[in-house]
Amino acid sequence: MRIVLAAGAVPRLEGASDFKHFSLMLDPALDADRQAAVASVAELDDADHAWVRPDTVRAMSPLGDRAEWEEGFAAMVSFAAKHGWVDAEGRIRAHIEVAGTPPAVGADAFRHAMRRFASGVCVVAAGEGDARCGMTVSAFTSVSADPPMVLVCLNRGSSAHACLTGASTYSINILGATQKDVALLFAGQKGAHGADRFDEEWREGIENAPILTTAHHSVVCARHAQYEVASHTVLIGRVIETIVGQGDAALVNYEGVLGPSVRAA
Repeated sequence: MRIVLAAGAVPRLEGASDFKHFSLMLDPALDADRQAAVASVAELDDADHAWVRPDTVRAMSPLGDRAEWEEGFAAMVSFAAKHGWVDAEGRIRAHIEVAGTPPAVGADAFRHAMRRFASGVCVVAAGEGDARCGMTVSAFTSVSADPPMVLVCLNRGSSAHACLTGASTYSINILGATQKDVALLFAGQKGAHGADRFDEEWREGIENAPILTTAHHSVVCARHAQYEVASHTVLIGRVIETIVGQGDAALVNYEGVLGPSVRAA
């Protein structure tokens, strides 16, 4: 049997009738701090072992009310005691294991799958004057309605990355169906860079965040949190303003092609 500990989940007992094995199985996300990871069910002995009280196992077992299970469990504890795996308090020594992580799918297969997901196109922008910066993104979604929060994923290889992640406020401008050129401009495909990409269609919004006045819709965010994940930074913002934009259709990225969305009938 083994006690399974996973991030954000209640500890559970697997293989309750297997009295020949006893271990703790950790989610890889918990492996960095094993003492904290096992604290709800055991006390860490050394880096690879922990002490578990028998009553903890009994409480977790779905078979704990059966006499035959209790008999088998008692025999297991007795066997462990003969080998020095039970301490003076009657706790059982369990080996700590880390769950294996399935291999990731290949990059080409992943890209092909994600290209099949139709998504809106946005320009994330921050800064003032000559310090303005922006980046075209498709990875944008809501996180929470109360409080209102959204996230965008920013490529750390972009020249605008440091500016955007360092800004206390920024805008996310959802592009309209006719704004393909704006998307390409802020994707670095039109030759202009940095503040040179901002023209008269941009204005200064709340907390000095640059707003694209011709956008389909815009939101202004105050930075809430950010996390580095592989090649990108996940930027989470608290929405402090929304700006109603123009047009009935949005710009959509599907199969790597930018085109207008279609309103449902």
